[in-house]
Amino acid sequence: MSAHSLALIRLLQVSDTAFPSGAFAFSSGLETLFNEGRVTKPEGVQAVLAEQILPRWASFDRVFLHAAHAAAGDLSKLSEIDARCHLQSSSDRLAHASRRIGRSLLSVHARIGTPGAAAYRSHADQPDLREARSYEPVMQGLIGAGLGLNVTQCELGAVHSTCMAFVSAAVRLGRLGAIEAQGLLAATAPRILATLEQPVPQLAGAFSPFAEIAALRRNTTQAVLFAT
Repeated sequence: MSAHSLALIRLLQVSDTAFPSGAFAFSSGLETLFNEGRVTKPEGVQAVLAEQILPRWASFDRVFLHAAHAAAGDLSKLSEIDARCHLQSSSDRLAHASRRIGRSLLSVHARIGTPGAAAYRSHADQPDLREARSYEPVMQGLIGAGLGLNVTQCELGAVHSTCMAFVSAAVRLGRLGAIEAQGLLAATAPRILATLEQPVPQLAGAFSPFAEIAALRRNTTQAVLFAT
């Protein structure tokens, strides 16, 4: 088996919805948008994915994933990148979600022996760092490098996971059928490809107010299924 094929197998493993990343607990504000009647149809779900979730991943998460992949093996530099991600995460609910998913990924990969995961987990679990480290895109870059994936493969896995988690939330909320969800993902694929063909921004930044405000408004609505 070639190294490329092995990397592809590992990519499929970590991108599968059955992989215990913890992402199932978060809807990125979609539950609130449904409850408030701001999104009512499948077309609305696709619009939020294409115009809010995907652009935020491209302008923010993607930058930190690239930086972490390049810094894999340098614990100090990885921690600096993680700290920068923490400082630039202006939405506390989305930041909390990112840390929870990142910690879950790191814990699983440390336990299954992915190179680099256990060392960074020990570092990030220090009491003074626990609430400011282990952000999801940083962990995706670190773990991808440990699995022998190149940065493009890491990107593909990360953006797939982001889109799948969002659409799966709509299915679990009963607002999208399973077949509709697959059609929505297929329709979004060209947009994903176009996003990945764009240069990685030099500086991270995000502006997705519709989804971010919805995530922040969770406590003022009847949302009960998801943490965001």
